[in-house]
Amino acid sequence: MLSLTTLPGVFQRLLHGMGDALFPAKCLGCGRLFKHDRETPPTSNPIGFSAAMAPHFCLHCRDRWTAVASPLCSRCGLVFSSREGEDHLCGRCLDGPGAFIRARAAGIYDNTLKAAIHALKFKDKVSLANPLGRVLFDAFLHYWTVGEVDVVAPVPLHRQRFRQRGFNQAYLLVRRWALPEETVIIRDLLVRTRATAPQTGLDRQQRRINIRNAFSVNRRGQTAGKRVLMVDDVLTTGATVDACSNALMRDGAERVDVLTLARAL
Repeated sequence: MLSLTTLPGVFQRLLHGMGDALFPAKCLGCGRLFKHDRETPPTSNPIGFSAAMAPHFCLHCRDRWTAVASPLCSRCGLVFSSREGEDHLCGRCLDGPGAFIRARAAGIYDNTLKAAIHALKFKDKVSLANPLGRVLFDAFLHYWTVGEVDVVAPVPLHRQRFRQRGFNQAYLLVRRWALPEETVIIRDLLVRTRATAPQTGLDRQQRRINIRNAFSVNRRGQTAGKRVLMVDDVLTTGATVDACSNALMRDGAERVDVLTLARAL
């Protein structure tokens, strides 16, 4: 017999079941209708991608993502094709390490993670910002301790791109992070001073030329002596975050690290 204490949970499960039956979700990956599986299979991975994406992707698509794992470049986070060996510097970072100290990402830029990022940026699926933000926060806690960072800042969009899109996805990813008072999120730490051509399709050198001197600090001295974490959705060659890091280091930042949802191979 059901007790009074168990009735609320029973009714809640009943309502959820009725809702799933009457209004099944459409998977943003494969497009199929699916029942929202609230019981996410346990995983040893510290980044809870599958649980966060449960309302938006079917179980099959949620399994189609790859967490970043060693061996990788100890600076830029590039995942090596060989799965043997220890973390070490990649050839690019040996040739020219750039301004930021360390970059890390939650997952590889493919399959379901790529689909989720595209849906957020290009299909106005802003409801994905909070769950993707939780995934990014999991990655932050995995690679950093909160005391290592003074300032969290999104990579900015140019005002023209911001007007077209209506939001900066990098800011949406961090706006609800639960951080202690001594770690602040500064939405407009950097400003994009000129519009640049899309980086897609450009090689590493072309990206660097395209993005050169495109960023500056919004208020001088704001990062003096601070440890800054720059946040964005995807890291490809690192040209954009390196340009941001250069601007912050010129402003007096102690160090700059980078965290993104995805790392392109």
